[in-house]
Amino acid sequence: MSLNQQLRDQIDSYLKRHKHASLNSLAKKSGVGATTLRRIQSNSVKGAPSPHTVLNIMSALTNETNLSKLISMSEGEIGNYLNDAFSLYTQTVTEHSYKAELNNTLRDGLTYLIYKMSANRTGVSKLDIVEEFGKQGLKRLESLLSHGFVIREGDYFHATEKNFSVDYKIASEHLPDLVKCYRAEELHLDKNLFYTLSETISDEGIKKIKEIQKEAVEKIYQIFKSPYYEGENHYFTLNLCDTLTHSNDLGLIQ
Repeated sequence: MSLNQQLRDQIDSYLKRHKHASLNSLAKKSGVGATTLRRIQSNSVKGAPSPHTVLNIMSALTNETNLSKLISMSEGEIGNYLNDAFSLYTQTVTEHSYKAELNNTLRDGLTYLIYKMSANRTGVSKLDIVEEFGKQGLKRLESLLSHGFVIREGDYFHATEKNFSVDYKIASEHLPDLVKCYRAEELHLDKNLFYTLSETISDEGIKKIKEIQKEAVEKIYQIFKSPYYEGENHYFTLNLCDTLTHSNDLGLIQ
């Protein structure tokens, strides 16, 4: 059974079990467009849905927010597809969670940055937020508090989901904001780093680069989670690679 066929069967089974559910309500619950769901259900999809589209759908169908558990309970092509896309998360000791409601809240760029800081080990103080983002930052913090996405512990604010995953489209939309956080004028402090490289290479070369970058991410993650390196710096890294030309596969649903 193909990925799309299995996904279609999962959706059909869900709708049969939940008599009051519809594709529209599933679209709202999953954050996946109703048009995309209809195309999957009618078997009119030419290519494979994006990994996060499949993740969103399966999370909504199973009510499972733990990323590792969701992947492990998904069988067949769906399980293989999710494991290939999110293997880095499943290989780490800490289990990541995915929640559609939080995902939608983090569509706002400033809210995303504040939540990202509150998800760090020590949380974030109101002073840090005011210094970096001013009154608008405080408004976003208050909104996160009122919705229960952030809690206060003493002088610091902590995300309720420290190890969270967001939709790749939302994360990519916030890349410019993260890049703006890079301060080239502070290079002398020996805390930041910036390289951009490009060349024409083969598919095998791309595979090798991805392996190197995945290994680097795993090692960085281990440093982030090690008590030995706990500190006060709200530090971030970006790991990004792609081709400068568009893919020939026009069948992907994003």
